[in-house]
Amino acid sequence: MPFPNTVHYGWPAGFPGAWASQNPQRMVVSGSNGFCAGAGGVAIAAFAWVQADGVTVLNRPDAANPKAAPTGFVVRSQQGQVTQYLGQNTMTIAQGFMVDLAEGGDVFAIATTASVAGQAVYAALADGTLQCAAAGAAPTGTVDTGWSVALGAAAGLPFIITGPLAGARSTVSSSGTGN
Repeated sequence: MPFPNTVHYGWPAGFPGAWASQNPQRMVVSGSNGFCAGAGGVAIAAFAWVQADGVTVLNRPDAANPKAAPTGFVVRSQQGQVTQYLGQNTMTIAQGFMVDLAEGGDVFAIATTASVAGQAVYAALADGTLQCAAAGAAPTGTVDTGWSVALGAAAGLPFIITGPLAGARSTVSSSGTGN
C-alpha cells in the first residue's frame, strides 16, 4: 500500500453495498449449493440476477428472460477479492466465489442519476447499475427493482435505498392447529 497522499476532511455518508441501518435485513435464500459469481465476476453494490441454473449470479438477466426484475442487491460481505498483484481494493466478486443478495433492508448505493427520497430504483439490464426516477418512469434499458430511495443524494454519491416489504405469511400451518 503506498504512502497516503491525500487527506479527506469529511467522511462519506456510507459505503456502497454496506447496510445503512439495523432495520430488518432480508437475504435471498439460496439452494443447497449457494450462489456463485459467474463468468467475469459480479459487481458489489449493484443489482444481480440468479441465472437459469439456480446457482450462477451475474449483473445481467438470464438470456431466456431478458426483462426480468433482478433477484437482489449485491451487498458487501467481505467477499471481494484482490486478484491483481499489488492490487489495493476491489468491488468485484471473482468468478466462482460466494455471492450474497439482499432482497430487503436499507443499504448504501451509488446511482448514475441524482436520487430523491421516494423515487423508484431501476437496474440497468446491461450491468445492474442503479438509476433513480419517478415510479413508473423507467429509464431506457432498465427494469424496476421494487426498491425505493430512502435518503437521496447527487449522482455518484452514496445514498440509501430500501427494499420492498416482505410478503405476508400464510395463516395456514402444516400442523393444522393454526399456530
